Amino acid sequence: MKTSVLFQKIKDNLECYRDKVQPPWDQGLKHTGKTEHILQTMSRYNWDNFQEIMNSSASDFTGKVNIDDINDMEARIDNYFQLHGNDDDAFKEFIKGISIYLSFVVRQPLHPPGIVFSNKKRVYEIDGIFYCTGKKGFLKDELSLCKYCICLPKIN
Repeated sequence: MKTSVLFQKIKDNLECYRDKVQPPWDQGLKHTGKTEHILQTMSRYNWDNFQEIMNSSASDFTGKVNIDDINDMEARIDNYFQLHGNDDDAFKEFIKGISIYLSFVVRQPLHPPGIVFSNKKRVYEIDGIFYCTGKKGFLKDELSLCKYCICLPKIN
């Protein structure tokens, strides 16, 4: 599948959220620019990427993506939501769109650089290369989304 076609599909699927998704700072989450709680950081990252999608055009993207990988990632996201008991289908579809965009369209990490997880693992960037100190361990989970994250595993 052409990356531009995938992007347009993602954008079309996310269009229904344009009036529903609020910036994190309108949800009572402070937009301070500092390292924040993981949910605040992820909310801001998802918001920023949603805005980027809505303000981009399919003509901005070239290349091809493997449809089997996209289908596998969608199944992994479904599994994640099933395991963690979140029945919010709208939120799940929103996260699918953002995650597929990050992994296959713009090739960015699934978690924002600078985030520090509760287990002290983190995502960071050095010279344009992204690393995750937890990826090696997270990949041991059978249906880990890390399989499609561009971050390289690194111990620091």
